[in-house]
Amino acid sequence: YDEVITPKSYSFISKSPINTNNSMRVLLPAKPSAIFLKTGAEEVQVKVDTAWDEASHTVYLGFDNKPEGTKVQINW
Repeated sequence: YDEVITPKSYSFISKSPINTNNSMRVLLPAKPSAIFLKTGAEEVQVKVDTAWDEASHTVYLGFDNKPEGTKVQINW
């Protein structure tokens, strides 16, 4: 939901069932310089596992799902 693409960032909201894990790869033009995940009205920071793959220019993101949504922002 709510994708925003700029010359130096990509952001979106991921909504998924509670008690499940999100696992995704995102194609990017360059290696991320910062990755931010927040959830809820109080914007609690979310723990995220990340890994950059140079060959495919993708970043792996793994985190706990939240039905209210998790805001993901990737900067490069």
